[in-house]
Amino acid sequence: MATSLGVLLLLNWEIGLICFLFAICLMAVTRMVSLGSISAAVLFPVLTIFIHEHYLVDGNYLIFGIIMAAFIIFNHRTNVKRILNGTENKLSFKKKEENKGEV
Repeated sequence: MATSLGVLLLLNWEIGLICFLFAICLMAVTRMVSLGSISAAVLFPVLTIFIHEHYLVDGNYLIFGIIMAAFIIFNHRTNVKRILNGTENKLSFKKKEENKGEV
């Protein structure tokens, strides 16, 4: 995902920034990194429909965005299954207590 974000920021910094902030907000609310990543990937092709300027090079970014989102979803397929089953790991901001109760 970090590589995809880097490519996206180079192609169009506005869309990259929107996708990044959207993912961060969703991760903060749901505490699921994979859900934020997948949602940002799906948001990218949608935003290409509305934001046409500031691309590094000319091209059809809607098709590129759909392909990129499909690859990201495919790579996160096990995470999608866990999200649907309700077993996806969540971020925890609490410090783990080590050796609790051990002598």
